[in-house]
Amino acid sequence: MLKQKVQPLIGLEIHGYIETKEKLFCRCRNFHDMKIIKPNINICPMCCGQPGSKPMLPNSSAINKILEIGLMLKCKPNLIENNKPLIFQRKHYNWPDMPHGYQKTISGSYSIPVAENGKFLGIKIREVHLEEDPAAWNPETGEIDYNRAGAPLVEIVTEPEFTSSEEVENWLRQLVLTLSYVKALNKDAGIKADVNVNIQGISIRTEIKNVNSITEIVKAIDSEIKRHEKEKPKSQETRRWNSKTGKTELMRSKEEQADYRFIPDPDLPVIKITKKRIEEIEQNLPEPPQKKLEKIIKK
Repeated sequence: MLKQKVQPLIGLEIHGYIETKEKLFCRCRNFHDMKIIKPNINICPMCCGQPGSKPMLPNSSAINKILEIGLMLKCKPNLIENNKPLIFQRKHYNWPDMPHGYQKTISGSYSIPVAENGKFLGIKIREVHLEEDPAAWNPETGEIDYNRAGAPLVEIVTEPEFTSSEEVENWLRQLVLTLSYVKALNKDAGIKADVNVNIQGISIRTEIKNVNSITEIVKAIDSEIKRHEKEKPKSQETRRWNSKTGKTELMRSKEEQADYRFIPDPDLPVIKITKKRIEEIEQNLPEPPQKKLEKIIKK
C-alpha cells in the first residue's frame, strides 16, 4: 500500500513597516528614516507610555499607505458609505515592550479591518489592518529601546493556502517587491511574521511568533513541519523560533481574542474612509511590477 503524502497548510500574519516620515500617534520620526544607532533618542512621553500622555490624531499618511496596500492586494476597503467605520482597539497584554499595557490596532473582536477579501499571486488575503509597533525588548539584558515604539505597521493576514516553505519564500519576495514599488512598505526595514503551520488530517495548528526575515521564516516552517510529522500535536500552541538551535520552542498555549480584552480606544476617533478617498488613491497607483514584466515579455 502506498503511503499517503502529508499536506502541510501554512498561513501567514505578515508585519511590515509603513513608509512614513512620522510615527503613528506622535511627531517623532519614523525611526527607519533616521538610521538611528543610539537607543532611546527618538522618543516622547507618548512613545514611552508616560502617565497622562495622549495620542495625537492618527497619521493620515499612514492611513493612505495602508489603503494603497489593500488596493494593491485586490482587497475591498471598508467604507463609511457601507456603514463600516474603522475603530482603533486596545489590545491588552503585559509584556515589557508595550509600555501602555496595550497595543493600538485596527483589529480584534470589535474591529472592521481596513480592507479584506483580496488575493495576491493566487493566495487569498483575509484582511489588512493598521497598528503600532511595540518597543524593542532584549530578554537577555532586560533593556528596552523605545525608538521604534509607535511606528506604523501593516499586518497582512493570509488564508492557510501555502503548502511549502519554497512557495512562501517566493510569494513573500514578490509581496515586498510590489509594496515597496509603490513606496508603501519600507523594504530596508525587513518584515516579520507570525507563521501558522499544521498538517491536514494529522496535527492541530501551531503559531510561531515574530519570525524575522524571509530566510528565518523558511527555516522555521521546515523545522515545524518536521516536528508535526513526528509529534502530531493535538492542541493549539504558541511557539517561538530559536535560530541557534534550528527548532521552535513552546511559549504558551494559544490565546483567543478574548484573552486580549479588546476595547475601543476612547482617546482615538472613528476613521471614516469614503469612496471618494479610495477613488483618488486608485488614480495615483502605478501598475504592479508583475504586470509591467508581463507586457515586456509579450513584446
